[in-house]
Amino acid sequence: MLIGLKVKAAVCNGIESNLLDNLKGLSIKGQIRELNIPYPCDVRLIERSTGRVIMNRSTDQYGNFEFDHLKATKFTIIAHHPLNTFNAVIADLVVPK
Repeated sequence: MLIGLKVKAAVCNGIESNLLDNLKGLSIKGQIRELNIPYPCDVRLIERSTGRVIMNRSTDQYGNFEFDHLKATKFTIIAHHPLNTFNAVIADLVVPK
């Protein structure tokens, strides 16, 4: 499995947390692929400095996901294969923009 990542600016509505921005935030979006074919699965966003899980998302049917309303800090993203056919894929030191 592969994670293709892009980062972009996002607008947030009323979320409160020290890592989330309720006025204007940042985002990380990407696509999960297995053997270069988009693949749906679960994706987890983790704060790198503490190891705390910030958000869990299921991708859409095309493997696309987005974490939004983030502040600029370092994250780790983990994608888990739903059938455990492959090892989890990890993207480390991801910074939203």
